[in-house]
Amino acid sequence: MTLITPAPAPVPTPVPSSGRDRRSCGHAGPAVRRHWGTPVAFATLDPTGLLAPSAGALSAEGPALEVVPPGEIITDLAAATARFQTSFDALAAAHEPGLAPPAGTIDIAVQVWREGYHMPPSGNPASQIAWWILDAGSAPERPEAGAIIIADPRSGPPVPSALARLWGRHLMIGPRPGSHIAVPGWLTASVQPVEAGQYVLVAIASTAR
Repeated sequence: MTLITPAPAPVPTPVPSSGRDRRSCGHAGPAVRRHWGTPVAFATLDPTGLLAPSAGALSAEGPALEVVPPGEIITDLAAATARFQTSFDALAAAHEPGLAPPAGTIDIAVQVWREGYHMPPSGNPASQIAWWILDAGSAPERPEAGAIIIADPRSGPPVPSALARLWGRHLMIGPRPGSHIAVPGWLTASVQPVEAGQYVLVAIASTAR
């Protein structure tokens, strides 16, 4: 997974899209880190064995945003839901007592992003939300193309200080197969414009309040 912040941060090794080095999605646990003091869960998950043949037929040709029924892409929705649940549980456990996001049912949506798609920064009414890049086309010329950007909508202290400089930083998750992040729903998320010839297949899970 690509994790970029203005300050140096460990970058988990992305899962290859093919080859003998791919790992099962069921064994890697999420790593929870704090950004602006807010817990954010990361993992590199290989979707091997969960994708239907129809996923391999996707290409960069088609609408900028295509919403696909999850069952047409994911062969084992229970396993995918369990994977998201693991990340949501780790995220909730990392919060201070009494501040953990409320548990709820998990809804999964599957989308295909193609040339021209982008999403402006916005929050989510869900208590928690997560993205899992299931597949992607060729690497874009611009590393940020099709990337998911997470930001803290709170303003920083009104006076210049080291603490003030912590606010305004963002996380950028590159569109590489296996990249996964789970965050509280009140953080804002955006998607950078997708390039020509690029496509991204992503599962988005959210917990209902």
